[in-house]
Amino acid sequence: MNLAQAVALRTQELLKQHNKTQYKLIKDTLLNKTTIYSLFKDKKEDVKLSTVYLIAEFFGMTLAEFFDCNYFKDIDI
Repeated sequence: MNLAQAVALRTQELLKQHNKTQYKLIKDTLLNKTTIYSLFKDKKEDVKLSTVYLIAEFFGMTLAEFFDCNYFKDIDI
């Protein structure tokens, strides 16, 4: 799994846990919708740390909390 795939999985998991939508994520973070849709459609191989920061902030998390899951244990870089 690459970093973008792990970020996408973690974000999808958090969206479900918090009962939020991709649309709400895009609207509240002001991230480009193409960035988010590409991330979820597995079209990205890499993701900016600033994007991950905004996603984590959307969920009220620190970066450490966002990355604290098994998805990030064995990343192919």
